[in-house]
Amino acid sequence: MAGQNSQDLLSQTVNSFASRVQEYSQGIANRLGSPLSGQQLSQDEVVQRWNFSPLGSTQAADAQYHQLIAQGMSPGQALGQVYPMRAMLYQGADLKEAIANAQKIQGWSHAAAGTEPPPPFEGSTLPLTLAQQHLAQMNAPGSPPPGPPPVVGPALPPLPQGPPPGAPPMPGPMPGAPPVLPPGPM
Repeated sequence: MAGQNSQDLLSQTVNSFASRVQEYSQGIANRLGSPLSGQQLSQDEVVQRWNFSPLGSTQAADAQYHQLIAQGMSPGQALGQVYPMRAMLYQGADLKEAIANAQKIQGWSHAAAGTEPPPPFEGSTLPLTLAQQHLAQMNAPGSPPPGPPPVVGPALPPLPQGPPPGAPPMPGPMPGAPPVLPPGPM
C-alpha cells in the first residue's frame, strides 16, 4: 500500500500544479483582455478562416493572387484581396512573431488538407520583385510592345551637319535652268 500512497500524493501534486497554472493563465488573460476576435478560436476554426476567400475556393484565390501580382499589385495588397482574414490571424508583436504565426497556421492548413507545405524560400527576393515589376509594366494597358533591349556601350559623338570643313562649296542651280525633277515611271 506504500506505492499506492505515493501515487496518490504525486497525482494530487500534479493536479494542484495544473490547477495553479490554469488560474495563473486565466488571471493573465483577464488582465490582457479578450482576444481581438472576441473569442478564442480552435485550430480548425483558424484553418477555416485562413482558407476563407470571397472567390469560393483556394485554387481560384491562388490564381487571382498571381494574376494581381502580374498586374503590378504588391503581394500584401493582393493577399488582402483574395484572403481577407489572414492578416487578422497572423498578427504579432513584431515582424518575426507575425511570420512565425503565419508559418504555424500554414502548417495547420497543410496538415488539415493532407499536403506538404512548400519549402522556405532561400536567397533574395529582389530579382523576383524586379521581374514582376517589369512584367507588369509590359502588360500594362497602353504600353508599347516590348522592343529590343537598349544597347549599352560608349556614347557616340553627334554627327556633324552640313559639308565637312574645307570642302568646296556645292554648286547650286544655274539661273534660268528648269528645276530638276526626279525620274518618273517608264
